[in-house]
Amino acid sequence: MVFSRYGILCTFLYIHLVYGQPNNMGLIDDEVNEVSRLCCNVIPNSKLITCMNSLIRVDINQTNTRQLTVCIRFPIEYPKNKLLLEFKSRSLPTIFLDRFTKLCDEKITEFVGKPQVISVLKFVDTYLRENPLCIVTEEIFNIKRTLDENCGELKIRQKSSSLFLTARGGPFHFSAKFYIADQYPVERIQWDSCDSNLPHALIRFVDGQAKEIARQCVEAPLRKLKTSLQFIPKPSLERTCRFIIAAMKEFPVEVCPICEQLALPGCAQEINEGDDHEKFLIRMYCGHIYHQSCLKQFMSEPPFPPGGKICPAKRKHSRPDGNNISTKLSTEDQNELCLQRVTNDKWGLNDVKSAEAKWAHQQARVRELEEVIDFLQ
Repeated sequence: MVFSRYGILCTFLYIHLVYGQPNNMGLIDDEVNEVSRLCCNVIPNSKLITCMNSLIRVDINQTNTRQLTVCIRFPIEYPKNKLLLEFKSRSLPTIFLDRFTKLCDEKITEFVGKPQVISVLKFVDTYLRENPLCIVTEEIFNIKRTLDENCGELKIRQKSSSLFLTARGGPFHFSAKFYIADQYPVERIQWDSCDSNLPHALIRFVDGQAKEIARQCVEAPLRKLKTSLQFIPKPSLERTCRFIIAAMKEFPVEVCPICEQLALPGCAQEINEGDDHEKFLIRMYCGHIYHQSCLKQFMSEPPFPPGGKICPAKRKHSRPDGNNISTKLSTEDQNELCLQRVTNDKWGLNDVKSAEAKWAHQQARVRELEEVIDFLQ
């Protein structure tokens, strides 16, 4: 069989473009064989799916959430050029995969000129183990975007798989260390304690409500859902942190609905925790904060409408206390009065007749004292 020079040249160029230089095919074959023999032993919890000259595919399953598929292709003139990498994952966020691809592409530069596959797989496996917070990369990005220079900071601790959030509002702060479990988001975030210079009533509210939001993200409601859809756990880190940040931003500017003065003092040292103090804060279920003296006066004076007193705040509370992580109300809601019943464990006085009788008794005593004073004068 006779080949023309043109035909031989075309064949050589085809082989060069598709498979690289012919004298490198032996090196690629050797590396493919090495990966086939060593991959599962060198990379724990890995599974070799495909191992050919055209494609090497490895699944790395460290936990239920740290699962990654690595697709590797050999370039022209390998190993002088870097391997071509592609990552796929159903659990890791896209923003992490994009950044991790760039990081690995830079790392491969160190392996140019020698076999690269096993070294790259080792680097990928080690990085995932040493950076367990990769599963919440997108949530961390969104939380940092919510924070600004004056309202707090977020510090990441990869070794302990934890984050330290400090949220600020004026002279007040709320700090907590959050731990991310290996089974996140099926398991909610955890934190042992918090540090804050808010009044104790508000600390209990923020801490308790944040834990309730985190719980609702992973536990199905007691009542069955109206739809036939099965309950799916949701990530709890961003929802919880955004609630805390929103609360801390609003506390310093909230006003008492009765006197319309700032509920919190301008300095943290001026807070009085005595429950008999007139400026002691009481938070109602509608979300508004009252001074104790203002609330006492409001609850003890007429009118006494059927069903109990209505919150006189001029707008609904703008910070949600549920799973809705938005911190703003619509324009329509902002223009609406609160109009929710004033209810609290201590001030849930909804019996109209009892309230009227108490008020009448107080007024009778006032009149008696006035008559005694007039008589003595």
